[in-house]
Amino acid sequence: MVADAAYGVAKSPDGKIRNVTGVVASAQDADLAILRAETKTGVPLLPLAKNAESVAVNAWTVVIGSSLQHKEQPIAAGTITSLGSDPKKDGFQISVAIPNDAAGAPVVDANGKVVGIVTAGGKSAVRPTGLLDPLLAQAKSPTTGRWAAAPVESPTASPSPTPKFARNPRVIYNPAPRYPYEARMLRSGPTTGSAKFRVTFDTNGQVKNVQALESTGQSVLDQAAVKALQQWKAEPGARDWTVLVPITFQP
Repeated sequence: MVADAAYGVAKSPDGKIRNVTGVVASAQDADLAILRAETKTGVPLLPLAKNAESVAVNAWTVVIGSSLQHKEQPIAAGTITSLGSDPKKDGFQISVAIPNDAAGAPVVDANGKVVGIVTAGGKSAVRPTGLLDPLLAQAKSPTTGRWAAAPVESPTASPSPTPKFARNPRVIYNPAPRYPYEARMLRSGPTTGSAKFRVTFDTNGQVKNVQALESTGQSVLDQAAVKALQQWKAEPGARDWTVLVPITFQP
């Protein structure tokens, strides 16, 4: 889900928006990644199961989806039907189908502890939390995280030399849109909204087109998003290319 990402935000059920600075640790073979989100206040955490004994055949589990999807919770519930040879490393199956859009959702046991993570759709797409141990160790290092499609340096830093045409060009400048003043002055009061845009870059790394795939429902918010996305810049490439950008506005 985040392998080629350039930008991300996290929205909690209380309506707060937090910028996600990027990936701090990942394991491609396990299909897992840990992201870092900026927050000034603490957030509640689900406890992780500490040992493999928590994952056992016939144990009851539930899959908890995002409350922002407005789906009945839990989104799936059933028993563990089969295990791999190593419960700490091998994926396991549960007795019900998991929705295709549940990637990243926690699988919780009867004690409220996370025993697995959904990595893709289907009944056998659950990875045990034991695979998170080395990633959590990496995540403790003092790093802000980074996106694969963004540079390590900040936009104001001197750019490092790059080939004239990068085979896989990256976004090198991606300012986030600001909440527009006009939206605060609406008669109905400040409004919120989420949208998705497709940004097309030309061979020089300039934004060629910004297309709204999903609207916020407020033209003033859509215009603010487009204005910010038009300022993005990328490395020169051999051909035009696109990136999908989700944006959420919160006053």
